[in-house]
Amino acid sequence: MPSSLNDPDLPIELWTNILRLACADDSTEFRGIDYTGPMCCTLPVLKPGSFSESLKTKRSMVLVNHEWNTMATPILYEHLTISKQVEFKKLLATLTSEDDAELSLGCFVKRLDLTNNAPDGLPIGVAIDLCQRMTNLVTFFVQLEVNINPVPLLAALGPQLRHLHIQAYEERLATSHSSISFANLLDFLNIHPNLTSVSFPFVIPAPDEADLFLAKNSKVRRWPSIHKWTFQHRSQTSALGLRMPRGAFPSLTEVGFDQCTSTTLWSWDMKVFLAAHGNCLLTVGLGLEGEFQKPWELSRSLEHIRDFCPRTTEVDISFMAHEGPFNGKFALSTAWLDQVIQIPQITTLGVRICSPRHDDEWTKHLHCAVALPWPKVFPELERIRVLEELDVDRYRMHDEITRKNLALPERWATRPIRVENLSGTILGELSKGLCTLVKR
Repeated sequence: MPSSLNDPDLPIELWTNILRLACADDSTEFRGIDYTGPMCCTLPVLKPGSFSESLKTKRSMVLVNHEWNTMATPILYEHLTISKQVEFKKLLATLTSEDDAELSLGCFVKRLDLTNNAPDGLPIGVAIDLCQRMTNLVTFFVQLEVNINPVPLLAALGPQLRHLHIQAYEERLATSHSSISFANLLDFLNIHPNLTSVSFPFVIPAPDEADLFLAKNSKVRRWPSIHKWTFQHRSQTSALGLRMPRGAFPSLTEVGFDQCTSTTLWSWDMKVFLAAHGNCLLTVGLGLEGEFQKPWELSRSLEHIRDFCPRTTEVDISFMAHEGPFNGKFALSTAWLDQVIQIPQITTLGVRICSPRHDDEWTKHLHCAVALPWPKVFPELERIRVLEELDVDRYRMHDEITRKNLALPERWATRPIRVENLSGTILGELSKGLCTLVKR
């Protein structure tokens, strides 16, 4: 590529597209996250280092010359991932050094991932300061300290926001939880008409007289932009199921009932939500704790999907493995799955290991999860999606685990089942006890 953007004589817009393609960073719209801390729950994960490789290319481009710097600076700031306290301070100092707000580097930021790896979550004041300076932010992920007032942060996010994921650090172990009133939730939804995917850990308290009056006397609201909602607390599920009118989310196609942050069963709350809003759903996410969860608990969840979600063809299952080493009882047994009801409408199964670890042991257990006798529960299964951005070669190094599990009695598929990663890359095909590797 020539040192000057004037030779050859190409439009600036074309040069911008060329530089953006060179960075190989298409993640402004949410697909996955490359995190360094314990922020794992409910998120599809990019393989470690995905973002750093793109960032290295962007930094090189801005150093070529003045013309390249002008073109590449907006690209450099378009997607920021910050994980250390010193980086938060440097970024704030950089964004506040601009006198003219219209020329501020913050206006270039479209996606911000604050994946704090400190022993506690990010202070909410820092997150608010950053968001207030990023006037074009469309995708925001953050892991916050617990027991906060989230309303000021939600108010700092502009109406152009499309993807929101907020997670509280160690929320499962917290003795108190951050909360948001139903009225505040409605305000947030109403001033963010472009919101597409939502996930936050805040408790929505039981309705008081003011909430009941609001629900009774307000006009029927609709939020057609929302396609995905991942629930991190059961109070959200019941609040939206009981207090949001049917048809409030006409475009909702995917929900996740996250059990990472809760030790209590969600069955009733899940039923209430799906009865009200399950008609258009295509994908439903669930959590499993291996042998610690009873077969009837999974059966009850599948019954709700069968009864209230006629269009659902995909179930995503997360195996909880947050702390300590994986134990030998991680993989569910054939006998365990024999006790779960069948649901023929499901043709796609998503699986992931919900753990911040990404090593060989993690990969081996991912193979075990893929090779379970899923056709016992989903007899029409056609595809298994590994909900991770896997390194294909590293995954295939452990294919013998899949072959061994499939060779066990009653562990083989009755029809070919395609196995692929988050990007759709083929990892193999399960058929009649064999794992056929797909040649590249």
